[in-house]
Amino acid sequence: MADKVKVGVVGCGVVATAYYLPYLMRHADLVAVCDLSAERTAECARIFGVKEEYQDYFEMLEKADIDAVFVLTGPGTHKTFTVAAAEAGKHILLQKPMATTLEDVNAIVKAVRDNNVKAVIEPSLQSPLQPVYQEIRELVKAGALGDPYWFSYIHTAPDHYHPSLGGNPYGVGAFYSKDSGGVLFDYSYWSSDIVSTLGACKSIMAMSKLSIPERDLVPDAEYTEYLKTVTDPDDANYWDVVIDKPKTSKITMGADDNVYVLYEMQNGYLGSMHVGRAFHPVPPGMSGGGFRVFGHEGNMVFGYKGNRASIISERKDLLPETDEHGWYHIPPKVKKSVPWPKPGGYNYYHESSKHLLECIAEDRDPVINVEWGRHVTEMLTGAVESAQTGQRYEMTSSVDI
Repeated sequence: MADKVKVGVVGCGVVATAYYLPYLMRHADLVAVCDLSAERTAECARIFGVKEEYQDYFEMLEKADIDAVFVLTGPGTHKTFTVAAAEAGKHILLQKPMATTLEDVNAIVKAVRDNNVKAVIEPSLQSPLQPVYQEIRELVKAGALGDPYWFSYIHTAPDHYHPSLGGNPYGVGAFYSKDSGGVLFDYSYWSSDIVSTLGACKSIMAMSKLSIPERDLVPDAEYTEYLKTVTDPDDANYWDVVIDKPKTSKITMGADDNVYVLYEMQNGYLGSMHVGRAFHPVPPGMSGGGFRVFGHEGNMVFGYKGNRASIISERKDLLPETDEHGWYHIPPKVKKSVPWPKPGGYNYYHESSKHLLECIAEDRDPVINVEWGRHVTEMLTGAVESAQTGQRYEMTSSVDI
């Protein structure tokens, strides 16, 4: 890339400083950062060498010489910020979830397409952009599982006590507040995973409730104080320190935290998804959940012994190889130098950033574009509507994968 893409970032939160800003400072021209907190923008400018700081997003759009905007703010701002960026002719990376209502999602799609800008809709994790999913999807389409039967997706609880039990230890806006959409919208990864594996969704039925309204979090001010101690841009992950900080800030949940969804897929699969954060671990060595698909002629499980997927099938002619028990294992297929959440993992923040920069340079539409994002997100907004009305929700969008 001869000339680096000029980027502005709105939202100087935990994922921005841990993942996006370290990548962008090396692979893009990191022109500006914007956040309501002047202390946070100042620290980001110091740590990552950002040229300009703003507290007003619309001022950044007007004054900063940028080609693209990374929208890393709370879900309640996504429609307003993304539409404004598109109308200003800026390309966009939009952190998940795309939005929390279908009306806002459709407004984003229209603005992006009307203004002919590129938009990557997160997450790229468990999406067609993640290389391993091409093989997974092709095996399902080829008939490795046989006729569609059923699937289940449930939150995986660790087999030991961990600070993430019960939810993120920080950030009221991190799916605790009303405009964040709640815990369901934190897991757009899962609807992406289901579609990436099984194809488009047809209809939805759901139930939800607010089960544990009172929560304890680490005060938000602790994150700002943490940034003041950072000297290495590659060592700015708040998770590394917040897990040891006391949760002294009491909050009340503004959205449901316990959601059970039934999906009918276009190819005939019926499946369930439960979203909720366990407060205690499962027994040592036990799997606390995950994604499992059952067909007439085979089964697929995700995450077994570190593999992305493992398949057992009567159609052994479709499997490149099998172990002594008849299973074909598909490893994550990523470089060891790309850590998320640990060495050998898939760093979706970096891969998504790279994808947007390449799509801008090569003038091509992203793989995880606004239509993809709309379908994945409608699987969440549709669940909310079904839970509220008690009626089946029929999907209005589709994708071909």
